[in-house]
Formats: sequence, C-alpha cells, structure tokens
Amino acid sequence: MSEIVRVQEICSKSEHLKIVSKNCLNQITIISNVSVSDRSFQSNGSFKDFVSVLLARRDSYRIRRFSLKLRSMDFDSVTYNLVNDCVRNVLNRRVLVLELDVNFNEGYALPSEVFTCKKVEKLRLGSGFVIENIPRSASLPALKTLLLDKVRFNATAGVCAFTRLVSASPLLEELVIYRNDSEDWKWSLIVSSEILKRLTFRGGGWRDHTGCSYEPISFDTPSLEYFEYFDIVRDEYPVVNLNSLVEAKLELLVFLGGDHYDARNLMKGLKNVRNLSIGAVDTMHVSDLYCFSLILPVFENLNHLSISTEVASSCWDAVPILLEKSPNLKTLTVEALHYTTQDRGDVNSVCKCLDGYYFLLSCHIKVLTITKFKGDIGEMVQIKHVLEKLPRLELLELHSQASRNDFKMKIMMHLLMLPRASSKCKVKVKFS
Repeated sequence: MSEIVRVQEICSKSEHLKIVSKNCLNQITIISNVSVSDRSFQSNGSFKDFVSVLLARRDSYRIRRFSLKLRSMDFDSVTYNLVNDCVRNVLNRRVLVLELDVNFNEGYALPSEVFTCKKVEKLRLGSGFVIENIPRSASLPALKTLLLDKVRFNATAGVCAFTRLVSASPLLEELVIYRNDSEDWKWSLIVSSEILKRLTFRGGGWRDHTGCSYEPISFDTPSLEYFEYFDIVRDEYPVVNLNSLVEAKLELLVFLGGDHYDARNLMKGLKNVRNLSIGAVDTMHVSDLYCFSLILPVFENLNHLSISTEVASSCWDAVPILLEKSPNLKTLTVEALHYTTQDRGDVNSVCKCLDGYYFLLSCHIKVLTITKFKGDIGEMVQIKHVLEKLPRLELLELHSQASRNDFKMKIMMHLLMLPRASSKCKVKVKFS
C-alpha cells in the first residue's frame, strides 16, 4: 500500500494525524485532525519546513481540528513569525477547533485573525503568554468553547482584553480558565455572560500564594448550569448571579486568618444548586472566619452532596449545619468518616463536633456512600450511629481497599450485626 493511500485511510478512520510529508498535503482535501508538537520535528524535519509546506498548499485542503504544541523550542522573532504564519494559514482552512499550546515569553502577540475568525467553534489558548489587547473588530460568531490555560490578560486604555474577548463570542457556552499560581491578571475581575452554560475557574495559589491577589471577583452568569471553582478565598464576591445552577464543585483555600475574607455572596449564590461537591479542608472551615450558619442559604433544591474528608482532619463542625440547610437532600457521599484517634474502639471515638450524630434524625438521606472505608473499630462505631439514626436510609455503600479474605469477612459480619433505624436499609460493600 502506498504512503498516500495509507494516509487517506488514516484520515477516514483515526482521530489523530501528524503531517510528515509534503505528498500527504498534495493528496488530502479534508483532514479531520492535525496534531503538531515538538516531537513531530525530531525525525521529520524542522518547524520551519512544516510551515513552508503548509503555506505552499493554499486552498487544496481543509482542516477540521488543528493542535500546535511547542513547549521546548527556543523562541525568537523569526519563530514567532513562523507560528503566526502557520496559525493564519490554518484559520484560512476554515478550522473548527484550534488548540495553541505554545510556551511563549512576554512580548508575543497572537495574530489578530485569531479573534476575527468566523468558523472556530472551540478555541484553546496557552500557555504563559500575555494578551495585551483584543482588536475592536473582534468577532467570534461560532465560538462555543473557550479554554484559557495560564494565559494572562492586561487592560489597555481602560478596556479589559478578557472582557472584550468574552463579549465578542455571542454563542459562548463553556469557559475554562486555568491561572498561574503566583500571577494575577490585570483584568476587570468579573466573568459576565448572559448565555454561558459551563464555567471552570481554577485560580492560583495552590502551591505558592506569594503575590496572589485577594481582590474581589464577581460571577454574573444567570444562565450558568455547571460551576467549578477552585481558588483562594477572596476579599469579597460583590456580584454572584447563578440562578440557573444545577451542579457546582467548590474548593476554597485559606492562607491567612482574619475577617478580611468574605464569601457570603458566593455561598448564597449556590442556593439553587442540585448537585454540590465540596473539596479541600479549608472550604468546610470558612466557619472559622464567619458564623457558618448565617452565611449558608437554605439549599431547597440540593439532592446530592459530596464532601471531601479525611479521618484525621479537623472537626466536622460545618457538616451538621450544611445538612440542616439541605432539607431535601437524598444522596450524601463522603470520602472518609471522622472520629477521634485517641480512643480507637471506644464509644468516645465519636468526636464532640458530631454531638452523637443526633442531627441525622431529621435528615431525609436515602443513599450514603463512603469512598474510603478501612473497616477498623473506630469506623464501625461511626457506622453504628449512622445506621441507628438515619430513618429513611435505603442504601449504605462502602468502598473498601481491604485485600485479605478473612478481613473482608470480618467487615461483613460486623455490618450485618449492626441495628438499623430504617427497615429498608441495605448495606453494600465494594472491595477493590
């Protein structure tokens, strides 16, 4: 089989195609997926050669998806121009999905055609460069998904480049923002869109919070259905419009104590959520900064709650309050049960913060899942209280990593002997 026929077959059956031959470009009229990275040029010529071949073929083929990943190359003005020539050419091929992962330094500017392309439906930009300005003519009428990976924005003449980019995308449904740990944007500090459906915001500060800004952030997104927010706790959240929210994943990190954090609006903005996932210890400990019961709204629609926990982590003071504020909660998932470790096997292993689990008596929970269950005596004491006090529980599902058959049998025997407040309750153990 000739090289040309082989490449044509790959194009029709595969999701990935690397251009390694000028002959390939001569024969293919529609390419579904072109993925180019540093590795592409280790044995198949240089990036300059690739761009030369690309530019030589004007309108003889189209590209549906183009991915350019250059992370280890040395960049200079000549390379910048080559990249931009490459991008312009691909945009002229009526590309639908454009992914640029290029490790540029400051001073690099994307070609303006990136922001005036009429066909691009998904755009991924990264990483490390700064977008200083978006042209006034910016228009991305087909763009539905925008991913910004460690791309920084500046404001020029009082106009925020990020705001202009979002405004230029009238069909934008999904926005993903990954930010550097210790770098902050010079931006409007607001994500505002009437039509946005999904928003993922992973802020800086997880490894190195030096230089991070605690400035207020607003989310004015009334149509948002999915919200994923991992960030340091900000000074304030002046506007939080999440009235259509269905699912939220929240992780907040606190570096400094004191009353200069104010997450009240953020928490109240989640009031309509149906599925809520809370991760990171600090998220559950905003009660150290405020009276948790006052900042939490009543989650009338909340059906499924997931909480990231650890056996030896700090107290669960916020958990009873959170369950009290969720009157219609049916499914609860926790990583690990909480108990004191000084008196393993004693009834005193129930921590004072749980007050004997009496708050469970008024819960409507039907399904409880524990994803990290070891089966030791301390955990069994907690399970006993749970089964005795949850009146509507229908399923207790435990995920255990126990490997020995005798220990598995011991766990099952203990669970079978425990009394249950609900006659409908079944206990299921998944061993992995």
